[in-house]
Amino acid sequence: MKLLRKAIRNLILENYKVRGYIKPAHAFHTLEAWEKIVNMFLRYQSFEIDTRSGPKPPIELQMLVQSFFPLIDTEIERYELFTRRNAMNFIEDFVNHRFWGLRKKYDVYFPEIDKLKFAYFYSRGDIEPYVLLDENYTMSIYGSLNIQKTVKHFTNEAGLQNIIESIESGSPFDISTYTTRHQDYFDPQSNLCVTLIGTVRAAFRSDVKSFATTTGRRAMNLFRLDYPGDDLTNICYDIEDCEPDRTHLWNEMIVTPIKIIKVEMIP
Repeated sequence: MKLLRKAIRNLILENYKVRGYIKPAHAFHTLEAWEKIVNMFLRYQSFEIDTRSGPKPPIELQMLVQSFFPLIDTEIERYELFTRRNAMNFIEDFVNHRFWGLRKKYDVYFPEIDKLKFAYFYSRGDIEPYVLLDENYTMSIYGSLNIQKTVKHFTNEAGLQNIIESIESGSPFDISTYTTRHQDYFDPQSNLCVTLIGTVRAAFRSDVKSFATTTGRRAMNLFRLDYPGDDLTNICYDIEDCEPDRTHLWNEMIVTPIKIIKVEMIP
């Protein structure tokens, strides 16, 4: 039964790939794992070999890159401005500098940062950090995997059918939803507004550019952790206090759909 549910979820997620939303979950690693990975690259550098060594790095280094930075294979083909040289330069910068500042920069946001998994993907002209919104994230922020919330979700007929099938199959995936919005939704392809009950995975005062991963969980952009003012972050540590009152946009709640309440056509 577990294998059947996994196959169904994978089939449903496959339908979203045409829109470029699915990212490989195996790209995410804990800080401890990333440190081990980075140290492998540093050992090569001690022999004067790095990701910028000639037209192509040594085969062993290429294998490391392909294993731990899948953005090389998936992102270069998708984005015209993102080149292999950009990717290799980023890896060199990540190994020597960026990784070593991750804990210092983001520890203040996450009560249990060592349990979380991080990855980098191309977005809007740069390679940016993301955190996986998995069970470890939800437990570290809310202490429970069973918090339910009534939310709204914009989609189209195909997306609605995917949600229905995921609920009926017992193999749901997480979606991006909201409870409050101050502006019209911007995607003309989404002509339905679904009101549903979902299990909360994460909540933010303003949208966080979340995307789906191959496990059905979502990930959020770490560059969107901050929020106007000095007294709040973008994370809603209390889901009942999650209004986008300073950005005047819409909040974002990542939920696993449980039950659809109603579907409305957007005028």
